[in-house]
Amino acid sequence: MKIQEELTLVSTFYVGGTLMGVNAMNVQEVVQLNNLTPVHHASPYIAGIINLRGQIVTVVNLKERLEITPLEDQVAREIFIVSVQGENIGLLVDEAADVIPADLESLAPLPANMSAKQQRFLKGVFQNETRPIAILDINPILDVEEDESASLGSR
Repeated sequence: MKIQEELTLVSTFYVGGTLMGVNAMNVQEVVQLNNLTPVHHASPYIAGIINLRGQIVTVVNLKERLEITPLEDQVAREIFIVSVQGENIGLLVDEAADVIPADLESLAPLPANMSAKQQRFLKGVFQNETRPIAILDINPILDVEEDESASLGSR
């Protein structure tokens, strides 16, 4: 089966029961969650740091960052290592899913009932054969300056 040129491979994963995806070109690897070191006084969405073959990687708890209520029976088990603004960060997810071809140029708009915070981190929705996939915009995930200005009320 030949993949058309306009399709992009998307790595998908579950976060709190929601199927999400990120451009597979940004994914360096997927690792099992173990030895997560907490970072005191960090933003609440920072799950901690890991040592990945000598490189310290900050791990973001996507449930906390996207304000997704966790399901009772789901526990974060894997970390997607992605390249963001020239550095590797980890995205803490419940479970890795498939890598699928998707047309990221023709995403459906996000649902109107999503919070503004969630909309900030998502590009749109891709509808595959079985269910919709929320496409994550990884660039603003570590945008600490914007978070601080929002909490201070001005910039």
